[in-house]
Amino acid sequence: MTRTLRRLVIRGSVIGAIAAGAVVAIPQTAIAEAPCQDGTARVFLNNSTNLCQSGSATYTALPAVSKVCSTGGTKVVVDTTGPRRINRRHVELEPGGHCARFELEGQESATVQVTPA
Repeated sequence: MTRTLRRLVIRGSVIGAIAAGAVVAIPQTAIAEAPCQDGTARVFLNNSTNLCQSGSATYTALPAVSKVCSTGGTKVVVDTTGPRRINRRHVELEPGGHCARFELEGQESATVQVTPA
């Protein structure tokens, strides 16, 4: 009963804050406020960080790549390696905000290449 009441109070507070125009801290909100520039890709890592990348970079299992998104004017190619078939992927993202998610468990490395479209 107490747990249910606590959930209702928290949900009510969030809804009230949104209705009043307050900013509620949600990870996706931070991304929208600081988008990557055209010509880069946003790379999300499993340690809850993300960065804007240009050129080519290889990430090892720590930190592993969980998601990659393209921006305007870029083509992004991601190659991942690992022991399982789901870890070995080749993904090409077209320009303009296309994203791909990657399996973290077993990922040994991920190479992200950003080139002009």
